[in-house]
Amino acid sequence: MLPAPNVHDAVTAPRTTAVATKAIADIYQRANDRRLQRRGIVDTVPANPVLDDAGDLQRYDLSFYDATLPRKENQPPQPYAADRLRRVLYLKVVLSCDPSRVFMMIHNPDRQLSFARRVALDTTSFWVSQYSDCIYHGGTFYAMNLLGGIHRYTIEGSCVTRDIVLKDTLPYMAYNMYIARTSSGEFLQIWRITTDTSEDSLETRTSDLEVFKVDLDNQQTVDIDTLGDESLFIGHNYSCCISTRDYPRLRPNHVYFTDDDEYSLMNDQDYRRDVGVYSLGNISTTEIVTPEPWLSRPIPIWITPSFTKINK
Repeated sequence: MLPAPNVHDAVTAPRTTAVATKAIADIYQRANDRRLQRRGIVDTVPANPVLDDAGDLQRYDLSFYDATLPRKENQPPQPYAADRLRRVLYLKVVLSCDPSRVFMMIHNPDRQLSFARRVALDTTSFWVSQYSDCIYHGGTFYAMNLLGGIHRYTIEGSCVTRDIVLKDTLPYMAYNMYIARTSSGEFLQIWRITTDTSEDSLETRTSDLEVFKVDLDNQQTVDIDTLGDESLFIGHNYSCCISTRDYPRLRPNHVYFTDDDEYSLMNDQDYRRDVGVYSLGNISTTEIVTPEPWLSRPIPIWITPSFTKINK
């Protein structure tokens, strides 16, 4: 566990995500319903298993394509061992509440969305956009794409409806963006700016964070410099705001972040992880250093033992 400054017991770091999607599905399968089918790697993405003469799994050949239809491969299939493939594929999973228990996952290739229900036998994928983050609120999923647009997915039985609630706000793709919701019900768009530690390394550090309030009526975002008495948590975890009135040991107007750089996650080399607390007030970062900084697999995430304090 990483020692975080003034972090309440209800919010701790790290929990690791190299197998986060499979772990969450396994937990819900054992605890809630045996009808939730256990998903393999190849069930939601075009990863073909390659077996040896004895029938044992040797690797997966992963196909690559973009997020448009009709689907077209943009490079030859690449070989991956199973342990590395899951680092390449799984980026984030978001759960709905009871009784639907829908699992929404952002995954590669091309940061697609796929979802599965606990009673369903098949997953459903969307090839409409590249997504950076997703949250669940009011019975629907809100996914932010790499151009800053917000898409609302409503899942009712076998019917899925997609609405564009915020048009694209950026002229270029930005990978380190997040969507969160404040306790007052406002949506936030968060930009994370990172810099390389050296020219020959994939290791990055967070150098700045910018937070914008989403104005749905005027279809724009407005730069803000304060979160009030709330703290914001971002990374591979569920992006959320938590009130410091409920957890006074958290720092108001601060952003707690963990490393979620996609390229270092895919790479076999271990890196010292980028974990810290960013002050929006004085624009400074306090690094959180683990006693074992090079023990970097799997990567850390924030976890909230009690989900009752997350804005739903």
